Amino acid sequence: MSRNWSGRLTRRPQDQAAQAAQDGAVAAFLDLDNRQSYVKDAIDAAGESSVADSAMLREWAPVAERSFEASSHYLATAESHSLLDAADRPTGVDPVAAVAAFSQVHQALADAAVAVDAFYRKHSVELEKVRSLRAATPQISADARASAVRAEAELTKAEAEGFAYPSVMTAAGELVDALSSLKTAETVGSPLEIRHTAAAVHAAADAITSRISAARSLSSTVRGSLSSVKTRIEAVTTRLGTLPTTKSALLREFSVDCSKDLNGADDRARKSLQDARGEWAAAETALRAGQPEPASHHLTTARSRLSAAEHDGDSLGERLRILRATRQDPVAAAKTTRFKLRDAQLLVVDRGLVRQWGSVLDAQSARIDRATAELTGTHPDYWSYLQTLQSVEAFVKNIIDRVRGEAR
Repeated sequence: MSRNWSGRLTRRPQDQAAQAAQDGAVAAFLDLDNRQSYVKDAIDAAGESSVADSAMLREWAPVAERSFEASSHYLATAESHSLLDAADRPTGVDPVAAVAAFSQVHQALADAAVAVDAFYRKHSVELEKVRSLRAATPQISADARASAVRAEAELTKAEAEGFAYPSVMTAAGELVDALSSLKTAETVGSPLEIRHTAAAVHAAADAITSRISAARSLSSTVRGSLSSVKTRIEAVTTRLGTLPTTKSALLREFSVDCSKDLNGADDRARKSLQDARGEWAAAETALRAGQPEPASHHLTTARSRLSAAEHDGDSLGERLRILRATRQDPVAAAKTTRFKLRDAQLLVVDRGLVRQWGSVLDAQSARIDRATAELTGTHPDYWSYLQTLQSVEAFVKNIIDRVRGEAR
């Protein structure tokens, strides 16, 4: 904005004063522009990173507006009070008025710069952080692409060695998708989006590495698992061999109601065992065909079916054990429940809550009495008896929890 004009040393004092005022205003304008641009760049980086504090942005708005108004005022003043050579000065330009105008705009520019500095000092930590993040984004992107190149090299080697199993190829596809997303983010996305997609590229590259490593050892792992699953099949087969005897004992020694919820458990156990054998055979076939991953999946299913067979088979034996123990000493189970009930009654007395809970707990005592009284006949319904006791214990526990909760 400042213009060099010849004969500066020969000018009148008022002309020299006007030029000095203009030079000062120019320096203030450039200083404000540098300060405001630096902070605005950080504000833009915060917005690009989606980490900008809304309160900070609202606080910046009037500061930015003040800087804009001061700069606009300067530009208008420079236009209206332009200082040229005395011989070329437009008619009506008064050096005294120029001094006043440039001094006034100089002060406005300086005040705006002070406001920018105050805002920066208050938010400098956050602003410098987002500037650093934006500056680091290109390197983050480059690092992600480098990890993808290394993963692709490992994939090429694995394919040549015959380890490009389905899981490895799935990971390769995920890497292709991640790289595509990174390219899009680099073109139209924000630094935050670039960092997120770069992280996805790293994750996909790492997945390829880990899956290739697993693929190299999978055949020997599956071969060992075949042996262990076969041993487990044999053990479950032996355990299920006692089911007919167990089921017969249940029906002979106790009423049908004591085990009706387990109807079909023996058939389900045998069906699950049969399914496990089929999965084991499929795993063996797949491994011989050089397909260890499908073989591994078949073995996982076989283990699941064996667990189901064990659960159904053991449920019959466990029921017989519980019923026999109850038949031998029916009162023992009721004693345990009454003991828990007495604990609850003592608690409500101690907390002064007898009026609220006393009758409720007494009703549970009556339930125990009725369940015990119903144990009559040649084959009492011991299972219903035990279910009632469990229901009472659950009810009492709930009351205890509520009483203790109210005390807190």
